[in-house]
Amino acid sequence: MNEKGLIKQVFKLINSNYSNIYVIDIEEDKVYMLYFNEDNSLFIKNTITYTDFIEEAKKFVHKDEVSSYFDAISLNRLESESQKGNNETKVKYRKLSETGEYRWSVNIINYLPFEGKRLIFMMSEDINERLVDSEEHNLRLASEVANYKTRISRENDSISDAIMQINNLLDSSKGDSIFKNTDTKDYINSIFNRVSIDHPELNDAIVNKIVTSENYIKPTILIVDDSSIIRNSLKRIFDKEYNIVTANNGNEAIDIITKNILSKDNLEKLNIVAVLLDLIMPGSDGFVVLDFIKNFNLFSKIPIAIISGDETRETRKRVYEYDIVDMLEKPFNTETIRTRINKIIQLYLSSNNLQSLLVRQNSKENNAINGVMKRIVENITTTAYSINLKKIVQIITENLASNYPNYGIDSKRVSAIVEGCSLYNIGAIAMSNNQVVTSNSIKEEIEYGLSIINEIIDDDYLKEVTTKIIMYSCEMYNGSGYPDGISGEAIPIEAQITNLAVRLCNKEKSMQSVIKKITNEDANKYNKHLIEVINNTKKDLKKVIN
Repeated sequence: MNEKGLIKQVFKLINSNYSNIYVIDIEEDKVYMLYFNEDNSLFIKNTITYTDFIEEAKKFVHKDEVSSYFDAISLNRLESESQKGNNETKVKYRKLSETGEYRWSVNIINYLPFEGKRLIFMMSEDINERLVDSEEHNLRLASEVANYKTRISRENDSISDAIMQINNLLDSSKGDSIFKNTDTKDYINSIFNRVSIDHPELNDAIVNKIVTSENYIKPTILIVDDSSIIRNSLKRIFDKEYNIVTANNGNEAIDIITKNILSKDNLEKLNIVAVLLDLIMPGSDGFVVLDFIKNFNLFSKIPIAIISGDETRETRKRVYEYDIVDMLEKPFNTETIRTRINKIIQLYLSSNNLQSLLVRQNSKENNAINGVMKRIVENITTTAYSINLKKIVQIITENLASNYPNYGIDSKRVSAIVEGCSLYNIGAIAMSNNQVVTSNSIKEEIEYGLSIINEIIDDDYLKEVTTKIIMYSCEMYNGSGYPDGISGEAIPIEAQITNLAVRLCNKEKSMQSVIKKITNEDANKYNKHLIEVINNTKKDLKKVIN
């Protein structure tokens, strides 16, 4: 056999079918662009930085597939799949052709350890001709309709919730000087901020308008990383909406935090609303900063997101002991990180302002605040999300009561469960609803939530039911939940119902897909009677969230 000729034919076949061939070295911040010459020999034509690669890819990848395109080349994910024996990943996307049209392609991605390096090999195959025109059209149309419905629904919810919150606040003031209180003003501002985040066009207009104001000072994000490449990459992502301050090591970060957050002098200070923190740095590392923040109880005031690179499993396990909010894995998905961090920041601003109002209520400094606090907490139960959650809980609870009388659920108990379910995470809302949780952080949120309902709920029976929901709604039937890992019937049925309903009340996925996953893959996590109830009430549940 002519082996050289065979190899040449194979390369010729690859050359005719594949394009955009890359070898990505994220740790060295290099992307090697490979091409075939006239003899069908593969060679490195160009080398660029990963940041430049991101910008180049965004020019030819359809905007609807940008997130999935970059998610598929997560180094940690590819390495994890490789350890399981899954050496190849594929992701479908639309690529801009030379004619100006988008054609369907698929990226074939492999994790490629080489000479001690962790590399990613990726090449693109044109699959447009494989797709039937009608199927492609229907797929695109269905996707556009689904995205439109989701966006409109989310925007309507955010606007209606904001209007209701402001209306309740105005109604509770009754002519009092409530708006002279800084916490109340900040709470109203945080409501408007959440609305603007859900409306990108509105948010851009607001930013463009307020940056021209003489008294406007951008909120600040502190980026702590010894790599100038990472600092500059993150700065590009956030510098439109935030002032960016950087530190090369832990000690510099501590100095900035001390001067602008802990210092009580009257000097003009930066409004630091988030910290993006690398762990591995020469000299004083990220753990020095984490210990400092912990010692001064700042985790509940400022969201801390970790910049994750080549940390070992032991390092990652250690960092989860702190109340961080997120792990930002390299390589960065620009749009995903911007959205995640923006929402976390707005959540903290809203939660901290809400907590300030609660502190004022408990200290009895202002009688007007008492009414405002009750209005705000009541409003949590009347958001679009809470209304849907209550509907789902009512369907499940009534069916369970009808088919399984051994639970002793009468009409009074049904009403109490439906009313109390929307307060299941009131403690997290009033403190800070971190994305990365620990048993201790959940216990703190539970205790805080219980102290709130003890003040605002007068009915003893409703308070008893709501207490069970708050205390146990994070526990799972198979013992895999939080904070205590209790299992089975040791979990009150009120909490079991709420836990399941929260899972079902997910607007990011269809009710049908969530039900399928619960009843098939995750059935062991739930009471078998509740699984039967879900199967019995599928039609009614699907009507709640379309």
